[in-house]
Amino acid sequence: MLDIKRQLEDAVAQIESLQSALAAQGELEQLLKQGRVHLQDLRNRVQQASAERDRLQTELADTKRSHEAEIDQLNRQIDDLKQELHSAAAERDRVTVQLTEQEAAHQRFAEERADERSTFKRLLDEASSNQREMMQELNEQREQLDTLREAAMRAQSFAREIMRAHEAATAAPSKPPQD
Repeated sequence: MLDIKRQLEDAVAQIESLQSALAAQGELEQLLKQGRVHLQDLRNRVQQASAERDRLQTELADTKRSHEAEIDQLNRQIDDLKQELHSAAAERDRVTVQLTEQEAAHQRFAEERADERSTFKRLLDEASSNQREMMQELNEQREQLDTLREAAMRAQSFAREIMRAHEAATAAPSKPPQD
């Protein structure tokens, strides 16, 4: 009997253990259902994250292509600007050479005009000096002419006096001189 009692006790313990296992199994089933729901929710999130990742990868690829196109366009613009800058530098150099040549020509022209001005000034000074000398000679000649006129007039006057005296002397021989 003891044996049966022990078997009964064992059976009661097993029943309690089974009941406890059944209760635990219900809880486990409940936890399993919750786990499945949670897993399904996580799968949905993973799918959403994958879809978002795919969308972002597509957007990134589009953005990358767009940026590459913009970079290519900017590189072309930079190349165009470099060519324009090169052309402008060449034009600047050409204009600089032209200005240098014009400045040199202007300098030569100015030097030539200065030389001509100096020559003209020298010639004008010489002409002025010659004119003064000629005026002085002309004045001297006028003075000589005036002197000669005066001498001629005196000679004429003297000749008249001589002629009068001669006439008087020739007309007077018939009369004796009176003292």
